[in-house]
Amino acid sequence: MLETIFQYSLLSFFLSIVLILVALVRFQIKPWQLWLIAVGLTYPGAVIAEHFGAQLLLLFLLALGVLIVPSVRLLLFTKPLYKLMRKSLPPIGLTESIALEAGSVWWDAELFQGNPDWKKLSELEATELTDEEQSFVDNEVETLCGMVDSYEIVSSEDLPKEVWQYIFDKGFLGLIIPKEFNGLGFSHFAHAIIVGRLSSASQFLGISVMVPNSLGPGELLLKYGTEEQKQHYLPRLAKGKEVPCFGLTSTVAGSDAGSLVDNGIVCYGEHEGNKVLGLRLNWEKRYITLAPIATVIGLAFKAYDPDNLLPADHPLYKKNDLGITCALIPRKTEGLSIGTRHRPIGEPFQNGPIYGKDVFIPMDWVIGGEKMIGHGWRMLMECLSVGRGISLPVTGASATQAMLLTTSTYAQTREQFGIPISKMEGIQEKLSNLATNAFRATANINLSTWALDAGHRPSIISAIVKYRNTQLLQNSSIDAMDVHGGRGVMQGKRNYVSNVYSGAPVAITVEGANILTRSLMIFGQGLVRCHKTLLEELTALHDDGKNAIKNFDKALVTHVGSFINNIARAIVYAWTRGRLAKPYGNKTTKPYYRSLSVLSAKFAVLTDIASLLLGGSLKRKEMVSGRFADAISAMYEISSCIKLYEEKFQNDDNIESILKLSVLTLVKEADFAMRENIESMPVNRVVKTIIRFFLFPFPVTSDKINDKLIIATSNSITDIDWLIDNLSTCICSNLREKPGHPFYILFQGYEAGIKLKVLRDKAKKAGYKYQPSITLEFWLQGLVDNKTLTTEDKENWLRWNDTLLEALKVDDFDNLKN
Repeated sequence: MLETIFQYSLLSFFLSIVLILVALVRFQIKPWQLWLIAVGLTYPGAVIAEHFGAQLLLLFLLALGVLIVPSVRLLLFTKPLYKLMRKSLPPIGLTESIALEAGSVWWDAELFQGNPDWKKLSELEATELTDEEQSFVDNEVETLCGMVDSYEIVSSEDLPKEVWQYIFDKGFLGLIIPKEFNGLGFSHFAHAIIVGRLSSASQFLGISVMVPNSLGPGELLLKYGTEEQKQHYLPRLAKGKEVPCFGLTSTVAGSDAGSLVDNGIVCYGEHEGNKVLGLRLNWEKRYITLAPIATVIGLAFKAYDPDNLLPADHPLYKKNDLGITCALIPRKTEGLSIGTRHRPIGEPFQNGPIYGKDVFIPMDWVIGGEKMIGHGWRMLMECLSVGRGISLPVTGASATQAMLLTTSTYAQTREQFGIPISKMEGIQEKLSNLATNAFRATANINLSTWALDAGHRPSIISAIVKYRNTQLLQNSSIDAMDVHGGRGVMQGKRNYVSNVYSGAPVAITVEGANILTRSLMIFGQGLVRCHKTLLEELTALHDDGKNAIKNFDKALVTHVGSFINNIARAIVYAWTRGRLAKPYGNKTTKPYYRSLSVLSAKFAVLTDIASLLLGGSLKRKEMVSGRFADAISAMYEISSCIKLYEEKFQNDDNIESILKLSVLTLVKEADFAMRENIESMPVNRVVKTIIRFFLFPFPVTSDKINDKLIIATSNSITDIDWLIDNLSTCICSNLREKPGHPFYILFQGYEAGIKLKVLRDKAKKAGYKYQPSITLEFWLQGLVDNKTLTTEDKENWLRWNDTLLEALKVDDFDNLKN
């Protein structure tokens, strides 16, 4: 029997491979278990059937089996590899090491490792606003939104004094400060909702509140400050008695913040009449938000001790380069120059340079005190990983929601060629983009803040949502501008699109420019932090201890086992479109979980292959890194869209086409990015073809993006009331009710258009259609005379028509000043 079977060697080999792949997918098999299975499958053909090919394979497997013995493997394989890699591995600098250690990993690690545990996502609690937080949003936030006029703020380049005072009095600068320090102590989710709604009223307003809560010294003080610093500053920051800013970016150190030349030299100086040990600082900072009005400056600089003045019990005693350090400096400190302004495009919020020349500060002005000298980079990395996941991502969510709501409203109000432009397929394509952008941005900020409220500090996810939501903001502003046409081009108070459009580059640039975030941070940091064993391997390679090789060997074995399992999973999932993946979700979401399983498995395999082939040079291959960043970002977005749907939108027919188009767009993006990276691998065409054959036999899903889906998505957001209730969570609700506000003018016109349509249909049914050869009023009077309309109908028609035309107007000016 066996002799007959092994006459068909290719068939038997194929069946064996399929059996092994299925076993690997169903069970987490270790390398030695795989070896036993392979030997067991090969033995009958080699010994009983005396098949020559099987005999060669068996000899190879037996030789390979020697490596299963730890002592032999260490001697023959691990030690030589360890020595080789230590020589070729580029060193990890201190700043890079700290960045890698900052924050924590969570769902990002599940996606990186190729076999996501869906329970970790589904069991994450969706944060809800507390009664106190909801009251603050409904009252203080709505009141503050109603106090500002975005157009006037841009003209005056500042918030009115009464608005600043309201911000201070109501504790808007202390959203994250605990109540014990007179702050509000709100959740990260509430923080995001508040900043988002303020940004919908004015980007200037949103930024002014965002920075002290996300990027100011408050969070640094909470985590690292001395008790004395906390007691002094936190209550004052919470109530606006101190206005903070934080100076990190300098003239020569932008994205490369670790290359600061701003310095502080340990020395003795005079403070309050006494000679004390401190630091003499010199710096040039720029792009510092709130700097022109700040009363206390958080400052990052490099500290040095050339004269060895630090006390003998200090951890950095007798070291010259002490590292990046953070300090708090009052505005009135001698030598500090502050107050001039930059003019950011869009809305010119308070932003400017700060200079310091021979500024002496005592040691107790260092955040955390003297012992925290040199810990500034760690402080910044850990705290920025939180702020980056809230401030700009929620600005993106707010802007995408506003662009969707206003553009859908405008497209249904504006008519051309006898129909609302919302019924034209060219416009519907843009509206579908806006719908998916708003849904994705909302899902991203919700999931990231829910994770923060659950205690996670996912620095990779924070980078992803900052990058993606600001891109969605920019894309939405472009699409909105296209739909509005001349209505979006002409400046003036009525224009609610132009400031979002012109201000988008600010969001793209700050808190880690998107080019840097995509090309270096997301994948470069994520690969080390989120990979199952890579961090352990790198740690062992940089360790000079006696157990380093054993630790490296242990991590390497785990790595090999994980790689083998991931290859099997990727091949099986790719060829079955995830049908053998563990089923999860309901009827709507099950296909999306399946697609995500396929993408994650492929991603895990390709990142390992890229690491093997490119080694240490991978960190310099920024285009490869950027495409992997796109893939993992798209997978995270799919996860956030599924999570938002499950938490807020189950059984909501309006959302299903938006969800489907969002997921299919992201699946396509992730799959394409990974395919493209195969072409960049340093292997020949045959190997690339083999990889594509096994991992990319056909598209991830059989569902396709087609015209029908795009039109359905566009139609799903024509219900303005639904949009307001469901995809406007980051928009201040009372703006539509504030007379004179551009939202008010627009929505008045929209509602007038709905009412006017009833009268138009009435006249049309009677066989009458207005022709502009006579005045509208004269024509309507004729309809009144022949009893088609009533006098009240005529008056309503004229009034509603005027309101509709008012909504379509743009501003004009008596004179343009040079």
